[in-house]
Amino acid sequence: MAHLPPRSFYILISFILLSTFVFFFTSGGALHANVLTCFDNLHKTPQLAIQPLPNQTHIESPKPDPEPQFCNYCTPTDELCKRYGSLNLARSRAYEGPNARLKRVLRKARSKQPIKIGVIGGSVSKGLGVTPSENWAKLYADYIRETYDVEVELINGSVGATVSEYMETCFIEHIPEDVDLVIIELAINDRRFETLAMSYENLIRAIFALPKNPAIINLQIMALMFDSITMGGDLHTAIAQYYDTPIVSLPCYFSIRNVLLPHILRTTEANSTDISVEDYWYYHESSKIDLRHLGTNGHRLLADLLQSFTSRVACEGWREEQTAPTDVGGWDWSPGPAEGLPKPGDIAEYIPRQSLFQKYDHTTILKPARPFCQTASGTKYPLRSLPAPLSTEGPDAFALWSHPSRPDKVWLTASKPGVQVAFAVQASTYGRIRITYLRSKTYGLGTLFCWVDDNRSDGRKMDGWWDVDDMHSPNTRIIGDLVGPGEHTLHCELLKETKDPGGGTEFRIISVDGL
Repeated sequence: MAHLPPRSFYILISFILLSTFVFFFTSGGALHANVLTCFDNLHKTPQLAIQPLPNQTHIESPKPDPEPQFCNYCTPTDELCKRYGSLNLARSRAYEGPNARLKRVLRKARSKQPIKIGVIGGSVSKGLGVTPSENWAKLYADYIRETYDVEVELINGSVGATVSEYMETCFIEHIPEDVDLVIIELAINDRRFETLAMSYENLIRAIFALPKNPAIINLQIMALMFDSITMGGDLHTAIAQYYDTPIVSLPCYFSIRNVLLPHILRTTEANSTDISVEDYWYYHESSKIDLRHLGTNGHRLLADLLQSFTSRVACEGWREEQTAPTDVGGWDWSPGPAEGLPKPGDIAEYIPRQSLFQKYDHTTILKPARPFCQTASGTKYPLRSLPAPLSTEGPDAFALWSHPSRPDKVWLTASKPGVQVAFAVQASTYGRIRITYLRSKTYGLGTLFCWVDDNRSDGRKMDGWWDVDDMHSPNTRIIGDLVGPGEHTLHCELLKETKDPGGGTEFRIISVDGL
């Protein structure tokens, strides 16, 4: 059956017919000529289509402000478009969306208010292989500072070998809560696991709940050293779209998987020994090219793509401000399936009440959770064990340690079976308590057993040893699930049993968290 037009349609038609009838008899038949003139003008010069009525004073509209300089993307004066080409710049934007939050932040920058940018990422964003002045984050902050002549504070909270499972709660250790913009770069550190995608979603929801309701940009890097080209960023993409957080991709992950990868594949197809493209973009180790970490040129490309994208968004926001907002009017009906949607402002910065991983219903409202995290390398939230008798004391007790060659990597570690350690952990609305620890095949790591409060029977066992070559990686394990909100005690005991072929029993704790 055909859908009937909405009541607004009949009201509009009635108004037009009545107006036409009145106008025809009061204008002495001039309607026909006026209509022809109107359509003729509309066809020739649209700006002249609406003419003032006779005996009516014409009021000149104020001239709009000239377009700002950042609106010159992909014009003859755009240096970035000359450098990379419009096709590559278009490829770099994996998802754009309306960018309501980012436009708000850029309006703040245009009004000369200070901007605070936080970066959450891995070793690439931390700057492995480049100097601080060459890091993409520094270059991007300089662009915002110079374009808007505004004070910009950059806090690079990136941590090497870090995944979303750690950052979803512990980001509060690495960036301040009063940030205006957060750039997330975790696409290559996260593997293609649904659990990591869920953590990535929790991270986005937690950042949006910060005091300034910051904007988020997802920056997806590309690495070519793993078993497959696809990485966790592929699962990130659907989540980023769900929360309207734009994705700028580069080197292997949308931008490089969309920008660099086609060039790399084409050059190696023509000549399998041609490493010129990798050589140009990636970091040079002593004897080979590191296809995981970008070099100086790769960081410059990241910053340039972010700059081009930001200019595009800023220009869209400026043009929207120059146009008077439109309104559908106060009709007494709600839009039907074929009649449109509610006003865009209703969802411009809306945080969905349900997770993308929940079953849809009409009642669930996922309340914001307050992340709790204590980490071994923390300065704001250091990992603190409870005193005896809950924790073993003395020379064999768990203690902070780092390797002399890597003082930036700190663990809470012990090696004597039977020693115990306990922590006070705050659970929030999720009712979840976890521990993050290191896994390695060559470090001689053993097994730890942990439980929450007095519930030892539901405790979990974690193995530090795993059979994976050349990868020393953090792993996160839920110890208490659906516990009540509030403070709980996390107990852990180092076991005599171990999976390490060499009999190693050392265990390295990275952090404990609650959500």
